[in-house]
Amino acid sequence: MKKINCNLAMLCAFTMLMLSMNLPAYAEDSSSVDSSVSSKMDSTQSTTEPSSSVVDSIEQSTDTSLSDTTEVESESSTTQSSVSEAVEAVQADETIYFDDYALPSGRSDSTPTARSSNLLRSSMDIVYAGEANRPKSHFIDISSHNSSISVANFKKMKNYGIKGVVIKLTEGDYYTNPFAQEQIKNATAAGLKVSAYHYAQYTTSSGATKEANYFASLATRFKLPKSTIMVIDIEEGKMLNSSLTPNTTAFVNALKSKGFSNPMYYMNRSYATSGYFSVSKFGAKKMWVAQYPYTPTAAMKWNNEYSAWQWSSQYYIPGIAHPFDISMDYSGYLENGAQGRWLSENQYVTITKKNYSVWSNFNFNSTTNSTTNIYNKTFKVNGKYKHMNGETYYSLYDNKGNWKGYLNAAATTKAPGPQGIWLSENKYVTLTKKGQTLWGDINKFSSKKGNTTTLYQKTFQVKGKYHHVSGAIYYSLYDNKGTWKGYINAAGVTSAQGPQGAWMSENKYVTLTKKGQTLWGDINKFSSKKGNTTTLYQKTFQVKGKYHHVSGAIYYSLYDNKGTWKGYINAAGVTSAKGPQGAWLKINKPVTIERKGYTIWANIDTFSHKKGNTTGIYKKKYQAQGQYHHFSGATYYSLYDKNGTWKGYLNSNATK
Repeated sequence: MKKINCNLAMLCAFTMLMLSMNLPAYAEDSSSVDSSVSSKMDSTQSTTEPSSSVVDSIEQSTDTSLSDTTEVESESSTTQSSVSEAVEAVQADETIYFDDYALPSGRSDSTPTARSSNLLRSSMDIVYAGEANRPKSHFIDISSHNSSISVANFKKMKNYGIKGVVIKLTEGDYYTNPFAQEQIKNATAAGLKVSAYHYAQYTTSSGATKEANYFASLATRFKLPKSTIMVIDIEEGKMLNSSLTPNTTAFVNALKSKGFSNPMYYMNRSYATSGYFSVSKFGAKKMWVAQYPYTPTAAMKWNNEYSAWQWSSQYYIPGIAHPFDISMDYSGYLENGAQGRWLSENQYVTITKKNYSVWSNFNFNSTTNSTTNIYNKTFKVNGKYKHMNGETYYSLYDNKGNWKGYLNAAATTKAPGPQGIWLSENKYVTLTKKGQTLWGDINKFSSKKGNTTTLYQKTFQVKGKYHHVSGAIYYSLYDNKGTWKGYINAAGVTSAQGPQGAWMSENKYVTLTKKGQTLWGDINKFSSKKGNTTTLYQKTFQVKGKYHHVSGAIYYSLYDNKGTWKGYINAAGVTSAKGPQGAWLKINKPVTIERKGYTIWANIDTFSHKKGNTTGIYKKKYQAQGQYHHFSGATYYSLYDKNGTWKGYLNSNATK
């Protein structure tokens, strides 16, 4: 049998008391003072066994000296049988008392029992809501012993700072709290966070599975969301053995198979540290531990290595007759939900993983977006939650303060500021908008590096980018020598396929006025040659487009008079013309008119003005002071007479 340490005088007095009194069984009256001594989660005692608070009461009426304490153990002798029975009756209550605290356990609803609590816990402080110098009061737990609780009374609790209530649903695989549905409804209506608990009886894995299924079925019947915290109340002594961890694992697996993925574990301090329950496996931050100091004070932070601490069963709320079990919530799970407590944050993150949902609530049944759609975008994080599933969720806001939803932090990377994170990039862009600033800083926009007006149409290499919280993308620009030029808003550039830059439409004519220049078929890698200006010297072509290469050179895209593309030419090797006549090319040579019927033109751009005809000047001599190699392929001389008077433009085919 079990052993307890007790004062000898107390033991004798208790024995006499047991012989002279009868403790009949009776149901708890929620309006009586007796009902004020609630057990952890609504348990009751055997009709043949007095509550252990009897010991406390007797201790107060006897000599409290510790010098005469002795260990009393049950033996088979007749002379000690009455004492042994008395000790066993005290032990049957399963509440263990120490010098400065008590540990509740073994309080089942299996059978209606006497609750002689008035006699029991007189050494434990009665605590009233609102008292100074008490531990924090975050949530309560209730069961059938608390019977009906109105919405108004739940609101009273809320007014005293209570945010959550854990409601007993089931016990074993047979018992249901008859008040559970009403308690859930009224607590929810009052704005309290509702969690549920099951008083466990299992001693085998199959039994655990059966109890879990029973618990889940009632939670479903009572329409509790799948995100509800489902507490396993472990306080039966028969469960405390090497099978506790595997049996509890079976319970949790069955619970999760029904969609309830947020299990939690309640037990007293001695159970939590017994070694039979694997704290490392189930997680200390999912454990709710009971330990009742006789005089709880605000300075106490007991069991803060766990998620929550139940610090008294003698908590009274003015206007409500019976007492409650009261707990401090270190994690915030049982006063807020499985997401835990809001933790203030002031930082920026960039979305760096796709296929994550952005949630509108922690029931995880409604989304606002997917990270696939907002990949690489940056958001402000004003707060976060450390969910009991082990994940951290950020509360995201855009630059206008609009809330965007909750996102698993695993899908993000923290940024040093509103610019977001550096994202590697390897591309080329051409500056195609004037008046854009090149910034040296895009966190506070406090430093300017230049302006696109002076760099208009130039091409740069982009080695990285930032998706700013403002929604703008900023490229980090480098010139062809690797010199950093600053950050530019992507809206002010045009992306290029390579270092040649972006195609820019052009409509002009040029004449090839330098020999030895290559016409390229490719100016990205300069891997293909189309010809050479030596063979095309002084010919005129139409330019339909151009590239401002990252090297600094401009390349024209040339077409002949039949629309055939001839290649890319460095603009340094050409002379721009005013029209299809080509560029003026100076010469000084005499020519004789050898053909009749040729027009002498005043304009060879549009051939819109005639100056005469060669028929009337046949065989006459003139001086050609200049020529044009027209886009059409013809060469036109600019003719002057012997007096230096300009006569017009004539096709060289009409002369010798």
